Amino acid sequence: MEFLNRTDDLAALGDSWAGVSRRGQFFVLWGRRRVGKTELLSYFVDDKRALYFEATDATEAVQLGNLAEQLSLVSGNRLHAETGFPSWTAALEAIAQFVGDEPTVVVLDEFQYLAARQGELATLLNRWWREIGRERPMLLVVAGSEVSFFRQDVLAGQLYGRRDNQWQVRPFAHNDAALFVPGYSPDDKVRTYAVCGGMPYYLDTFDDALPIEENILRNILNRGGLLHEEAELLLRQELNDPFNYFSVLEAIARGDTRTSRIAARTHLEQSQVSQLLRVLERLELVEQRRPVTAGPTSKKTTYAILDGFLNFHFRFVEPYRSRLRSRDDARRHLEATVAPQLDHFVSKPCWELACQQHMLRAEDAKAVGAWWGPVRTGRKQTEEREVDGATIDLDGKVTALASCKWTNSPLARSEDTFLTQMKKHIPGAEDVKRHYFYSRSGFDDELVKLAEADPGRCKLFTPSDFFG
Repeated sequence: MEFLNRTDDLAALGDSWAGVSRRGQFFVLWGRRRVGKTELLSYFVDDKRALYFEATDATEAVQLGNLAEQLSLVSGNRLHAETGFPSWTAALEAIAQFVGDEPTVVVLDEFQYLAARQGELATLLNRWWREIGRERPMLLVVAGSEVSFFRQDVLAGQLYGRRDNQWQVRPFAHNDAALFVPGYSPDDKVRTYAVCGGMPYYLDTFDDALPIEENILRNILNRGGLLHEEAELLLRQELNDPFNYFSVLEAIARGDTRTSRIAARTHLEQSQVSQLLRVLERLELVEQRRPVTAGPTSKKTTYAILDGFLNFHFRFVEPYRSRLRSRDDARRHLEATVAPQLDHFVSKPCWELACQQHMLRAEDAKAVGAWWGPVRTGRKQTEEREVDGATIDLDGKVTALASCKWTNSPLARSEDTFLTQMKKHIPGAEDVKRHYFYSRSGFDDELVKLAEADPGRCKLFTPSDFFG
């Protein structure tokens, strides 16, 4: 895989590496599986004196033996491999001797596997770092892919007071994801991001010399495709009994985003659905969303799948397993179901989220999101309305509103009228001065003339504005 971007991630590691000249640096780094954490660390240590150890889910004896082999390889001391390490105390002593007085990066990757086999490892590492490690010119990186473990057991646990820096490796945003398919049109770059999300491992399977539909067929829909079983394998690594979670994720992907509707589709108790959703939130696979102006205690909540690839899988793969038994079956499914619905899938949440992030930077706002709520349409009638994007400032005031449409038709002047009408229904939006319009298919003549007449109030963007 070609290494792309990760400028901020490398800068965070680089700052800690620069601090090694003063004293040892303890860096905690974590990120979801497939996010590119190992590639990032491998790239960072490539030109440095380093011990890089990636743990596996093996017994403690095997882990220590593998560590002894790796230390023997990088140090040239065959004694480590021949005798091994009888304990983690011995292993940490050997690492300190290897570092000596030379600036060195020491990476313990997939640390959660080590901690699972040696329950006292965090305590041992804590004491060793306090007494020995921090006195050496060492950048110690404790890294892993089990998000909940790192948040609860590492950052808030025994190692809380020892770290000098911490960093979460996050999925790529839409503009960085596009680097994997530079030959695609702006529209297909957005579609690729919708299908693959921001995970480098998934994005790297797409070949921009092929139509996007062909990439979907080869990599995801075909039974032999690299990503065909990826969602199930990923969730089995994170969850002991994933089947109810599969049902919840499928319900969300098919549009049932409220707890009550998820329960109705899955035939699970609503309390059980809430519990399953909390676990998925801790794993950063699902996110609870509220209207952007609502407080944290508001009960007006919906749920969305954070990972675009999982969203695609549970929308177009998991419910149709019986249709995907052969290559011909997969192609028929692509032509009959996936291709006709692909742009509708792209529109929400992918296109809306990309537009919201663009809007957030343009406004330099505190927060951005959608707004929805009841709007009076008659003397006694109300209907729920939604605004695709709204930014708020530090005082909670709405600074701008947006319409984000991924359709075949140009965006019409009537969208500006709609946003103007919605100001009186959205708390804090009375004084909004700017409207943003995002459209895949451009804008009608009246909206263009409006933007030309008042560019400070009316701002127009298409996918080509998202990619340099």
